[in-house]
Amino acid sequence: MKEAKEEKKAGPQLPHQAVLFLPGVLAEGVFRSERLPEGVGVSLGGRARENPEGEAGEGVFSLWPRTDGEGRLLEVQVATRLREPYAGPEAAAQGVLIWADRAKLTLLVIPKAGEPFRITFLRAQGFSAPMEAKKAYRVEGRLEGEHLVAERAWPLGKYVEAKRKKEPVPPAIAGRENPYLERAGRGEGKKKAPVPPGKPPTPSPEKPPAPKVKEARRDPVRVWRAPEEPEDPAPPDLGRPPALKRGQLMGIAGTGPFYLVLLPQVVPEWWPRVEARLPELTRRYEVRFYPDGSRAVVCGDLEALKVWYKRVLRG
Repeated sequence: MKEAKEEKKAGPQLPHQAVLFLPGVLAEGVFRSERLPEGVGVSLGGRARENPEGEAGEGVFSLWPRTDGEGRLLEVQVATRLREPYAGPEAAAQGVLIWADRAKLTLLVIPKAGEPFRITFLRAQGFSAPMEAKKAYRVEGRLEGEHLVAERAWPLGKYVEAKRKKEPVPPAIAGRENPYLERAGRGEGKKKAPVPPGKPPTPSPEKPPAPKVKEARRDPVRVWRAPEEPEDPAPPDLGRPPALKRGQLMGIAGTGPFYLVLLPQVVPEWWPRVEARLPELTRRYEVRFYPDGSRAVVCGDLEALKVWYKRVLRG
């Protein structure tokens, strides 16, 4: 949630979105595309929902995608059919980077209308450039099988400004290089002062090597060891979640990490609602299934878990 607040405070909000462009056919309110993997949920949104007959036909459609934490495409909303030939990227997303490693990128997308959501791209082969978390980016890529794959990126502010001024797009973050990180790390203030002409540079005096200090030999018998930290109140091998308060069937428990626990009695009614809201949890989480039928969502950030749980209760 902190990322969302920071983005709203930073003056005019940059346009956040996630779009997938695929060829297909919309007929009688049903969209079909050979590029969509099996099992992906499809619904209508935007113009396609307001006027399905007007958007019906065959061509390239803009879709609003949702993924899981591994970049796997879960569902799409069909928004509109493009009237002109399209030559842009197959997938594009604009948002705040909240996770980046060598395997994937996760953006927090904060649309002008609707709830924030996260979308994840796997990195394309060879795209390993470092990127800064909590900064806004535009990521472009493609749909490969059932995953969204990122191929390049830009700082969102620079990209939007160039488009607004109808200037060439700035250099992309691609391959192993991020030119914007290099510029930030190699500022002009770090450059050496120029040497006057005709005057040879004075060599800097070499520092004498520091004397080696022999480490005192420790007596292993007298070494004091701190007591071990208490174990997780409900590690996975115990086969049970942390205990709820007496009479509770669903609620937050644990002392860190924290668990939203659902006992078997409420799983049929409440788990579908919890699962549907998981993409809106803005911190890293883990879902656990227990032998007795209980389920839990585990998160290290108690405040984020509480805020998200309130949304689940409100439905």
